Amino acid sequence: MRNLYFILLSLFSLYSFGQETFYKNYKIRNFIDFLDDGKNTYDYANLTKDQKSKVKFLSREKCFIYNSLNSSQKATIDKKLQLVKDGVLIEVKLNDCSGNEIIINKSNIDKPEIYKLIGQTLTVRAKTFGSNKHNNDVYKAGLLMEKNKLYVNLWPFKENTASNEQGDSGITKNVSDNETNPKKIDNINFKEDKNLNVNKETRVPLFYEIPDDHTAIFRFTELSVNAITIPIKYRFRTTRDALVTNQNNVVEEVKVKSEEFSTSFNVALFGGYSWGKTKFTHRKKIGNRVKTHKNTIGVFLGSSVVELNSSNTNITLNQPQSDREGTIGTLSFGVGWVKSWNKISLGLFYGVDKGVGRVSENWIYNGSGWFGFGLGYDLFKL
Repeated sequence: MRNLYFILLSLFSLYSFGQETFYKNYKIRNFIDFLDDGKNTYDYANLTKDQKSKVKFLSREKCFIYNSLNSSQKATIDKKLQLVKDGVLIEVKLNDCSGNEIIINKSNIDKPEIYKLIGQTLTVRAKTFGSNKHNNDVYKAGLLMEKNKLYVNLWPFKENTASNEQGDSGITKNVSDNETNPKKIDNINFKEDKNLNVNKETRVPLFYEIPDDHTAIFRFTELSVNAITIPIKYRFRTTRDALVTNQNNVVEEVKVKSEEFSTSFNVALFGGYSWGKTKFTHRKKIGNRVKTHKNTIGVFLGSSVVELNSSNTNITLNQPQSDREGTIGTLSFGVGWVKSWNKISLGLFYGVDKGVGRVSENWIYNGSGWFGFGLGYDLFKL
């Protein structure tokens, strides 16, 4: 039995710095509203220039050929071409919409075919969510911030082997059979939409553009498995057998009350359900900042070692002396709650330790409940 304990202890130790997160999803909408005007829907086509700087719809990048651009969009390219025409530069290098390099010089700058090849990538509104009437619908997604873009990975999607009218394989979203009764999540309507990917835009990166020094806040839920330690345990008061010397100088057995705060080596796997929110702040000059606050409730299973002594064992007159002290292994299990602020975590746990081996029978806290407390840096890796 002792060998089994050490095997379990070694297995748990392998995970002492690990974490796995499953099914983490953020709740997103068609746009991020930085206007703080109380509105929850907008007509994208009628937004003013100022509103477009503060109401950021889900976007994507799309390449347009030169001839399809308007005059303001052509301006950057025209400046480069004019340098060649004026003889300031011998050539300029541009790209087509496939990423191929096009070298333009005086020998080809006047050829109309060249302007059918030149491409320019622009940010356009993604049509993934459909028309404006869907602005307030909520969807699941993963989020990743790079520079001023908050990238969105909508899910759950699966490849569809069927083909559309153009012969291209699409991507469809897993949906419930009853679309007239949307799920309720965080007191908001959560919409499962079979037509979510009608334009197949989930195959290209989708993103929100975050203005400088602005913060976007998103709530999320996730399932996770973490390696934790519980360094401090309070064991409840219980009764134990002890030996005392009475007034007649005779040793006798008595019942005494014992309780303790204990610290011991322990490691456990903690799995549970988390909910919280993440703040994504774009800071152009000094780098982006991402802050996550979350709560986790779950169960744990682990192991620890306990040193036996006269204050936590039953000591009787007929007990062999060799059984009065030593070290035993325990299996620990219970429930817990963890509050995390970025890499700082505070945990409260309730559990039971079950001793392993014959000597553990004299341990007075064997199978009894305890409260545990943990405070650490990077307890959960966020």
